[in-house]
Parts: sequence; structure tokens; C-alpha cells
Amino acid sequence: MELLRDLNRETGRVLLVDGVEQSYVDVADPTHLEFEYVQHMALALDATRPPPEAVSALHLGGGALTLPRWLSATRPGSRHVVIESCPAVLDAVASLDPVADCDVLQRDVHDVLGSLPEETFDVAVWDLYDGPRAVLTALTFPAILELRRVLRSADGIAVLNVSDVAPFDVVRPVVAAMRACFADVAVLAEPATLRGRRSGNCVVLGACGSGLPDEELNRRAAGAGVRARVVHGEDLVAFVGAAVPPTDEAPLPRPDASLGRGFL
Repeated sequence: MELLRDLNRETGRVLLVDGVEQSYVDVADPTHLEFEYVQHMALALDATRPPPEAVSALHLGGGALTLPRWLSATRPGSRHVVIESCPAVLDAVASLDPVADCDVLQRDVHDVLGSLPEETFDVAVWDLYDGPRAVLTALTFPAILELRRVLRSADGIAVLNVSDVAPFDVVRPVVAAMRACFADVAVLAEPATLRGRRSGNCVVLGACGSGLPDEELNRRAAGAGVRARVVHGEDLVAFVGAAVPPTDEAPLPRPDASLGRGFL
């Protein structure tokens, strides 16, 4: 577990977990988002919860607190609860400046999520990894239902980062679970990932109360530094196909079940 200076950007800091880049922050500019999937998560939030209105946000997975820093910089007055289970991660980023109005809990997400009050948060960000692997036990239908429960029914937004590769045996069941819990769902990913040319990060977006702003999402995705494609509506139904929500009894496939499954 290391926090290293970016040799190409003097104020950039990279958190390495088991040799894998897990988080990136610019200590002088929290609005700088280095990783492409984080940029896609940010554009999804900008489209659905535009700045500068402050939000209350739940973050499952802390890392170097990249998105809490960005939300507080772009939406002053925002409040955060961050759940990070790994004490070594928190120790590695302890030298970074704290985020205002941010409570960091060193707890297991399974122990905390069910105890949070209903309709507490405007935004929930799921970026829960153990080193290079997603914590798949926190992506079951019951876990996603709990995530929906703590969001405000009128306008709550959930944003999940799930790495996968075609035929998307992980992402498609997760999207099936999201569609069962949320009023509207979309997926954002790089076109090459969706075409099955390589593994990559899929950002899954869920809205509690009303439809997602399709036109705005597409505009922002097309104009992003790393372009994303939005899969929504009937295209999303076709993408999910016959996939069903994962449960404890019928879990998601292990990320190492086949070579090159694409978990980064």
C-alpha cells in the first residue's frame, strides 16, 4: 500500500494497492480527475445533480477520497459519509488534507449499510474494491436494495463502478438488480469496452424518482475527454438480456473465473 507522487504531475498523488493504481488525487486541484472511469462518474453526477447545489453523499469505498474532494469543490457545503474497510488504505492517505464535513468510517460495508436510516442521502457512490478486485458480495440484489433504501425517493442518484469484459457476466446481472430497484438505469462505458474489444470500467447509474436526462447524459458523454457511450432505454434492455439479479444463493461469477475477465 503506497501513496506516490505522479512523476508527470507535481501535485498528483497515486494510491497503489497491491501494485495496482486505485485512486488519484491532485492535492492542489480536487477538480482534476485523472482516471477515465472517475471522469465518467463525475459527468453522470453533473448531468443528474448539477452543481453548485450541495449534496449529502454516501461513498462505499474510500481510497484517497477523490470523489468526496471533487463534490466538495464543485458543490460547496456537501456532506459525506465514507465507508472504507481497509485500515492500510486509510493509513496510506492519512497525509492528505482531510475533506470538510466528511465522516470516514473504517468498517465493513455489510455491517454499516443496513444500519443507516432510510432516505438519508442524495447521492450514493459505489467504488468498492479489495485491491484490484471488486467486492462482489456487495453487489447482490439485497445489497443494492439497501443502497436504494438509504437514498431519497424523490431524486436520489446511485453511481456504481463495475469492471468487466464481454460478455459482461458481472455487469449485466448488476444492471438487472438496479433495474429492479431504481426507477431508471443507464450504463456509461468507453465504446471499445462495450464492443468487447477490451476489458474496462462500466459506470452504472440509477435514479430513484424519475427518468434520467438522456439528452444531457449523451451530450456530456460524447464531449468527455475520454468519450463514453450511454446505454439506456431499449438498448439497455437488450444489453441485460436474460440476466437476473445476483443473490447470496446465486452470486456473481468470481473475477478470476476465466483469464482476462477484465477486473482492473
